Amino acid sequence: MLITCCFLLVASETYAVSKKKLNDRIERYNNYLKEVMEIPETAIPSKLLKSCKGILIMRQYKAGFIFGAKGGVGVALKRDIKTGKWSAPTFVANTEGSFGFQIGGQAIDAILLIMNKSGVESLLKAKCKVGVDASFAVGPVGRDAEAKLGPDTAFLVYSKAKGFYGGVSFEGGIITQDNRANKKFYGRKVTVKEIFKGEVDMPEGANVLVNTLEEYCN
Repeated sequence: MLITCCFLLVASETYAVSKKKLNDRIERYNNYLKEVMEIPETAIPSKLLKSCKGILIMRQYKAGFIFGAKGGVGVALKRDIKTGKWSAPTFVANTEGSFGFQIGGQAIDAILLIMNKSGVESLLKAKCKVGVDASFAVGPVGRDAEAKLGPDTAFLVYSKAKGFYGGVSFEGGIITQDNRANKKFYGRKVTVKEIFKGEVDMPEGANVLVNTLEEYCN
């Protein structure tokens, strides 16, 4: 039942797509980013935000009893290091499976800073397996911003969970392009490459998140 509920939650996000729902989704990601940044203990260091190549913000749902499942949706934006400008958002989806001692269910909000060219390029693929196609590490906060980051680290992860989930398990996650959502949001079929290169107009619904990112990067 837990896994079925997880599937239904993700399916409702992925397939019941409308322009309003996508705007609401961006508003939710924007609120989570503000929540993280306004608490000193969880705030992402400005030094990292100013040096990152992009950002990925997601809401995931996780459930399991022996076998587990996690899925969710999110948006990714690329940052031009030379101009400091952010691209329009591209919508993504996430699926994971796991096996191990585990029980419970929860919602997980996550922010992934894209730290190098490899991280950006991984999102241009039809499917990217985090930890395989692109490496990741837990993102530092506060004074830990000075901690040395490996040159091959593609993503820095900041996450917060709500709900109960217990156990130790091995997980693999795949991020895919949500072409259905992108088409609905931009009114036509577009590619992630076009969005990241600024070849599409910035939809009004994206401004709230872009403005917040620009504020924290100044």
